[in-house]
Amino acid sequence: MNRNSMIETAGRAMHLAARFTLNKAADNPMMQELALDMMNSDARKAIERIQSFGFTSTPLPRDESNDKEKIGAAPSHGGDGEKNKGPAAEGICLFLGGQRNHPVCIGIDDRRHRPMGLKPGENSQYDDQGQMTLLRRNGLFLLSLDSEEKGKDGKTEKKERMVSLRHVTKDKQDRTPMKKPSTKGMSPEAAARVLERAQEDDLKKKEAYVHEGEQEKVNTEVRCTAKRIELRTGDKMVGHYDKASDTWELYGTGGNFKVIIAPDKVIGQYQNSNKSFMVDSSHTHIKFGGNAIFVDAAGCWSTLPIEIKPDPTL
Repeated sequence: MNRNSMIETAGRAMHLAARFTLNKAADNPMMQELALDMMNSDARKAIERIQSFGFTSTPLPRDESNDKEKIGAAPSHGGDGEKNKGPAAEGICLFLGGQRNHPVCIGIDDRRHRPMGLKPGENSQYDDQGQMTLLRRNGLFLLSLDSEEKGKDGKTEKKERMVSLRHVTKDKQDRTPMKKPSTKGMSPEAAARVLERAQEDDLKKKEAYVHEGEQEKVNTEVRCTAKRIELRTGDKMVGHYDKASDTWELYGTGGNFKVIIAPDKVIGQYQNSNKSFMVDSSHTHIKFGGNAIFVDAAGCWSTLPIEIKPDPTL
């Protein structure tokens, strides 16, 4: 029987939970791990974060400190460890049984980027760039946007993004734990280097997995950018809409047909323009090789004499 004094029980109760600010998150382990700061400079590494099944996120690392920008900074919870650190995501950590040696993160939020002003019942999945999946009371919205970002050279460049709705074929991600390499007979320094390289290789392997589906394994897709809507099957386009010209083009992957729907005309082709039709505001024409029929308000003309005979396709 476990006998605890009232003082020990009170102490455990006081240490049952703590607020923290996040330094960075590691998404490589099968259970996400956080490096965080708690009260009185209590810095921890590799704290497991419990997430809801079916939803996962990797919170952003702490911003660099900027003493000139105090607005929006994460509150300090005591100790010198956080005084000179920048804004960060914040969360709650539980210590199971009141023991400080077993912390588990049960919740985390980021006041720097959380969308505000949603109505009761609405919810959103979001990132720091303004992209989101938004459930409004009047419908579901999947949003992306272009933005200006600083490159590695410090220059500002335009970042173009897309929205993709796709059906894919993909294998399940390998979840085999990393096999620790043998370090028998090695010095501690050499063993540490070997283990570090193995961890780096394991991280690269996990990061190489394409969650959205490798392009050659995309079955069908609708892709939207700021200027274009594309219809795709695999890596081939079967149609697109150009916003600037207000024009649709639809075509087969084998190149047998093309349909162009523009504001001022509609064009249809089979294989090439020698087997085609066109309709615009002033006329209609049908063409097959060197034979063509042309119709406008003035009348009807043909490149060859017209013969009256049954349609063989009927």
